[in-house]
Amino acid sequence: MDTFNKNSLKSAVSKYGPLHSVDKKSEDDIKKELEEDERKFTDAQIAEIYNAIIDPSLLESADKTKVEKPFKHIVIAPFRDINNFSLEHKVGKDVSSFDPIRLAELVQNGLVEKVEQD
Repeated sequence: MDTFNKNSLKSAVSKYGPLHSVDKKSEDDIKKELEEDERKFTDAQIAEIYNAIIDPSLLESADKTKVEKPFKHIVIAPFRDINNFSLEHKVGKDVSSFDPIRLAELVQNGLVEKVEQD
């Protein structure tokens, strides 16, 4: 199978999960069914599908691992604080804790850059 992603995993679990939960088939029987599937799963994919059948929380964690990385908001041009004019935000400072609306304004005004975290 060329592409195997979380949707493929969910599809396989929904199709073959009842073999475990309803039919009470053994691990070997379920894996045999997966091997015979027209999508020609690899051994690693079969193991991943079986593990997700046994522990459905793995499907949720698969979704979470694909979540977009959080962003940092870094000052690229110095500016004064909106509430305390004596406070200057200097270049390089992480201001990610600011209100999201304020961050959007600062990015739009070219004072802050939105960068993906590593």
